[in-house]
Amino acid sequence: MLNRTNKYNRVVTIVLVFMMCLMMGISGPSYALASDSVWEAALEDIGKLHDTFIGLESANQLEKQQIQDLRKQNNDKLKLINTRVQLIDMVKLDKLKTEAEQVQKKYAPLLAEYSELGRKATEARKRKDSKSALLYDLKRNRLKTSVNNARQEIKGKKDAYLAAKKIASAKAKVVKDILIGVQALKRQITAENQKMAEWNKDRAAADKRYKAAVKAGNAVTTASELKQIVAELNRIHDAQNKIMGWERDVAQTLRSAEAKLPS
Repeated sequence: MLNRTNKYNRVVTIVLVFMMCLMMGISGPSYALASDSVWEAALEDIGKLHDTFIGLESANQLEKQQIQDLRKQNNDKLKLINTRVQLIDMVKLDKLKTEAEQVQKKYAPLLAEYSELGRKATEARKRKDSKSALLYDLKRNRLKTSVNNARQEIKGKKDAYLAAKKIASAKAKVVKDILIGVQALKRQITAENQKMAEWNKDRAAADKRYKAAVKAGNAVTTASELKQIVAELNRIHDAQNKIMGWERDVAQTLRSAEAKLPS
């Protein structure tokens, strides 16, 4: 009975050893082939991705420069338009304002004397000094026609200035209303730039991992990170296309605003 058991155990052991050999013989080489296949596939992907990466990197840099150039032109143009808006009818307004101030200054002594005579007449009446009140009234009434003429002239100059100022404000409003569109576009550009800033952070992180993978000779990870970099560059490329379109819209809006400026 014992011999039969030992014989059975030996058979089981032989079978197990044989099965392990078969497994090693089949799965060992197969694993090596699969690993090489994945590595070679990764190398092929890297080749394709790298070409795309170089193309996108170059295109994005060019687009970025074009956007910066157009933005500078737009900002300079906007600054010029705002300056010209402030100068609308400025020469005329300064002239009218100066005239109004000069007339006010010219008649200031007359108006002051007229007011002072009226104050003194009032005080005299309070003191029951009818004689002094009478004299003050006579002197004041003698100036009344001149005072009325002076006031009319002052009012005419002030009204002319205010009317011209109102017209200038209306002209400026036409331009400013158009420029509201520029601010709306700039808000869109700012929002897209904020998105790009995040994508650039993600790209920088992927680039760091990519370089580490290259240094380690890990083709699979290199391909994966390069794919991530390309994805971020594509996002940035699309965003820059949007921004370029908005900057062109800004340029068009500025041209429309400039056309409304008085010549």
